[in-house]
Amino acid sequence: MFTAEIIFVSITLFLLIGITVYLKVPKASIPLLFIYLIFIIKNQSLDKFKEVEVGNQDLTYSNKEVTLENESDGDPYLKKDELEKPIEPKPLTFDSEYKEIEKNKVVKKEIKTEELVKKKPNIEKNNSLIVQDIKICKSIYKRTPVGSDVVFTNNVDSLYCYTRIKNPGPKREVKHIWYYDDQMITQVRYNVKKSNVYRSWTKKTILSNQIGRWRVDIQDNNGTIIGSKNFEIKNISDYN
Repeated sequence: MFTAEIIFVSITLFLLIGITVYLKVPKASIPLLFIYLIFIIKNQSLDKFKEVEVGNQDLTYSNKEVTLENESDGDPYLKKDELEKPIEPKPLTFDSEYKEIEKNKVVKKEIKTEELVKKKPNIEKNNSLIVQDIKICKSIYKRTPVGSDVVFTNNVDSLYCYTRIKNPGPKREVKHIWYYDDQMITQVRYNVKKSNVYRSWTKKTILSNQIGRWRVDIQDNNGTIIGSKNFEIKNISDYN
């Protein structure tokens, strides 16, 4: 309360009062006392204001401390420096998201391609040619085979390969390939229209010396054998 400033002013006042008494003018000390009282009152008011201000500062600091403690309740071992550390923004990763989207598109495209590949064989299978009957015969009468057999004599002039083919799809090419002793002799191509029963035949001249095993393969336009028929030519003298 008694600061150096108050002590200095008090000493100065006492000296001035002493001078007025020495000069025999004590009334002159009244204004000095009045000024001194005003100074003392004003100085005390300033001291109280400073105490209140300091108290408020302490209270504010205390509230700040309480706030920090509440924030650190989640991790009691978290340091004050870590609490005051600013949050650093993370960069946006648009490239990875874009790559992930593109990857998903590629995967979906591959799945669709696999589904189409799986469906395609089924479609081809449903539209494939089906050989219902194959006969080797001596002649054809009214689109019907005559003298069909699997063994013939070498006195025949020619033989026919008669087929009945089912074609559920569009017009396709078919081949009759004639073999003698596993050697291809000839092949005949023709088109099979869309039909449940498409009758067709090819003719082959047989020489008297072509004795042995024969075969006729039926191929589609992809070169796939869809039917085959074996037969044999024997020497007529073997039957005498």
